[in-house]
Amino acid sequence: MNPSLLRAFGPFRSYRAIATDVGQTPHDVVYAENKLRLLHYEPLTEWQQDIPILLVSAIINKPYILDLQPERSVVRRFLEHGFDVYLVDWGAPSRFDSTLGIDDYVARYLENCVDDVLDHSTCDAIHLFGYCTGGTLSAIFAALYPQKVRTLGLLAPVLSFDANEGIFRLWGCEESYDLKRVVDVCGNAPGELLSLEFSLIAPFEYHLGCYLRLYDHLDDEEYVDHFARRLRWGFDSIDVPGELYRQFLVDLYRENKLLTGRLTVDGRLVDVANINLPVLNVIGSDDQFIPPEASLPFLDAISSEDTEVIDFPTDHVGLSVGEASHDSLWPRVCDWFEGRS
Repeated sequence: MNPSLLRAFGPFRSYRAIATDVGQTPHDVVYAENKLRLLHYEPLTEWQQDIPILLVSAIINKPYILDLQPERSVVRRFLEHGFDVYLVDWGAPSRFDSTLGIDDYVARYLENCVDDVLDHSTCDAIHLFGYCTGGTLSAIFAALYPQKVRTLGLLAPVLSFDANEGIFRLWGCEESYDLKRVVDVCGNAPGELLSLEFSLIAPFEYHLGCYLRLYDHLDDEEYVDHFARRLRWGFDSIDVPGELYRQFLVDLYRENKLLTGRLTVDGRLVDVANINLPVLNVIGSDDQFIPPEASLPFLDAISSEDTEVIDFPTDHVGLSVGEASHDSLWPRVCDWFEGRS
């Protein structure tokens, strides 16, 4: 890089410290198990909705994408609408966690978190809202324990695995991706590898396009501030337990057992037809990782007649942190849950 370009990027380097200022909405840890933490956020209103909401983060990246900065925080949008907000932070697994699978994440971790939220409230069911692969786990939970879920919200969820776009082009093909070698060598699926794989879905955007836009906005402090935080999150991946990774790629991605009724969790067959409760599916029409066809067929497989799709013109990450999303999308999402509280 030539000296003039390095000088131009000088202001950005000074903003690296800002990127550490993420996930700052005040909260307490009300439950912990192994690496998992259940966060409970302090209210922002004098009154609160009757039913608490539990946000279930994805299993790959850290959950602060849902609380990136005050003006672009999904957590804060719910708090501002009077919701009692909890969030599942799965934590970073070690090699000792390599045998953990969907049984552990759904029938142990997630059920314990839901039960803890129910214990803290006067309700017998909660709003459950899952992001990306957290949406997959939330849907499985709702099928197994429908009596504990008042409504099911899904944000860019991975539910139907017959899609051939986004990450499915890589992970869905056994010939081009040797899952066994990854797990045998590493024990867990390394977060750095997962970040690289996602970057290969949109290589120009990840490796050049975003930096070219940054160069055009170096004098815009708000833009640089947000860019630094978002960039940190994009490369702040965590490992995924080897068994959980295998189940996602083999049982779900390659064999589509969830929607075909062949997935077994904790000795029970997962039947999504058991889901007869209000369901909201929020998707990005420009999502380069999880295309709409990876989630929409799920709504045809469940029994609920109260379903809604919000198709918003943004990408996978923009759903959570885009300026337009927080202006237009999240008020609609909060209103949907409020109408069913």
